[in-house]
Amino acid sequence: MTASEKSIWGLAKQAGKGTPNVTDAEFSYMLFTEGVASPQNLNLPLDQEIGGGAMLRSVIKAGVTSLSQLTFIPRPTIIGKFLHGVLGKAAVGTAQPGGSYKHTFTQDTDQFSAPFFTIRSSPGGIWGEQFQDMRVAALGFNWKAADYLRATVGFVGGLPTPNVSMTAWAPATYLDGGPQFLATLGTVEIPEATAVKCLRGSITIGLDIPMDEQWIVGSYSPDDFAINSRAAVVSLLLKIDAASLYNKMMYDPAAGNAWLAELMHEGNIHLSFLSDHDAGTDEPYSIQFKGNTHSDADANIAWTISPIGLRAGRQVTAVVTGTFLASSASPAHEPITVELVNKLATAY
Repeated sequence: MTASEKSIWGLAKQAGKGTPNVTDAEFSYMLFTEGVASPQNLNLPLDQEIGGGAMLRSVIKAGVTSLSQLTFIPRPTIIGKFLHGVLGKAAVGTAQPGGSYKHTFTQDTDQFSAPFFTIRSSPGGIWGEQFQDMRVAALGFNWKAADYLRATVGFVGGLPTPNVSMTAWAPATYLDGGPQFLATLGTVEIPEATAVKCLRGSITIGLDIPMDEQWIVGSYSPDDFAINSRAAVVSLLLKIDAASLYNKMMYDPAAGNAWLAELMHEGNIHLSFLSDHDAGTDEPYSIQFKGNTHSDADANIAWTISPIGLRAGRQVTAVVTGTFLASSASPAHEPITVELVNKLATAY
């Protein structure tokens, strides 16, 4: 039997839609725990017709897209491609003391733009496939106490190509098998400098890429993979041992003594994860997620808290959810920012 561990998955940014990347040195290959890259055939059965009998009379292959979904432990190099794909803009790295670089990922000036990628896949190393015009549809990170930072990513894209030669592929050369980020070295604060006792949590960034108006007459593949909207949500399971945060989220953001029809807005959060390896001198690999920290008046994360659920023999806990909202159009008012520290001068 062929082991899944012999499989290959690689990713490279395209110059634009319709031009798959075939330059091996521009691919990054990754390790993952579970996943797939595959054509998605649109198989269409013939309508039931009067007089045709009891059985289905025909099925046609009416179209094709490509899909890739992975569950993985993030590494500091290839994760930059995913962040660029889901947010749209990757700034040039800023040199940090000690030789590391900080990369900032935000939405682009055109908030509906995002890069296209080419994916290479080889299940079990048996055959090679290529998937072009792939866009990140969703990227999520999740963590729990005493564990690695973990992630999932989903891609949707265009025409698949079977039986691709793997002769030029060099996954061992361009494999991102670097250090991991650890929840034990993480920080969760709401607002910044106010630590909370987080048992586990997640942050998810998703793109709405609807296909219903992309199938056009005369083509077996969609015309485009246009982005309609972005959404970002953070969810935290917190250990509750004081009333202050609960009262602000459930009753009154100003901590008053009566219920008000107002949500707590706080963008100045600190949500970061470090590695136990250094990217530079005394500067660990790190990833940090930020809301709009321009001013309290522009705070753009709306917070809600679930009702307290009590269980015998268990701690008092509650689920807190933060929804990232749009901010001012000014470049200084980014609604969501991700900062990545690694050894690369470029974003990836």
